[in-house]
Amino acid sequence: MSIFYEEEHKTCYNYNVPEESVFKYFELEKDSPPVFSEMNRSMLCFVGKGTIVIKFGRHNTVEIGERRFFFVPPCVNFYGWQLTSAQLLTCAFTGIPKFCNIYTFDNLTHEMQESVSKENRLFTLPICDRLHEFFCLLTECMQDGILCMHYHQLKLQELFLLLRAYYSKEDLVKMFMPVLGVDNKFRSFVLQHYRKFADIKQFSELANMSPSTFQRKFKQAFRKPFNEWLLERKSELIIRELKTSTKAINEIADEFGFSSVQYFSNFCKRQFGKNPTELRFDQF
Repeated sequence: MSIFYEEEHKTCYNYNVPEESVFKYFELEKDSPPVFSEMNRSMLCFVGKGTIVIKFGRHNTVEIGERRFFFVPPCVNFYGWQLTSAQLLTCAFTGIPKFCNIYTFDNLTHEMQESVSKENRLFTLPICDRLHEFFCLLTECMQDGILCMHYHQLKLQELFLLLRAYYSKEDLVKMFMPVLGVDNKFRSFVLQHYRKFADIKQFSELANMSPSTFQRKFKQAFRKPFNEWLLERKSELIIRELKTSTKAINEIADEFGFSSVQYFSNFCKRQFGKNPTELRFDQF
């Protein structure tokens, strides 16, 4: 369906700003290149049709069928490929949206049970009928050309209201567990600066904290020690470079601070059980 005054929409400064876009829609063919992403924002991913396989951080691969969705916290690398032709809608956002004016993520945090795992595991939920209708109408409107940021923000609010209305608190806790009960201001600070520092002393100085205080706050926010978390991020970024770029192995080694290709190869063998060349051509 065409929209009225298309040129007025396209010339607006709020129209189709890639770095600010909340929703993106993909139609993927079975044999098209795999989808790779490194997120600086939180993201919900909805599989409308088809089947995809996701490698989430350093966890095992997960096969996700149609009409299911999952959550990826910020700064977690994930990549995947489609087993069939697939339709995908992603929703990327900064901060923590409200479910409604009176129910927030803080309220959801109080619903957490000690028995619920707090690891960053990939948890999926079915796309209910109302959410599927939302998915279909949104993608059709985007394809028609409604791509302004105001529309994106309104639909983001609607999405979280639908999650509040049609999913149990228990399921929402499992979905958003990686970001519940944490200091999100501190977390955002870490995600903004972590690539600049190799040790906790430098990082804690930037945060105006003692190393012990920084380590304590870090473990509360990310649920693991700083050095362990930083090693995981470095490993994920290396895999991403090997899989998605055409850079030479020695160039990647230098980029990540390794003094030689041999040291880089030894690191890959320790972390992944394979050398860089094997990782580059390995089928995930």
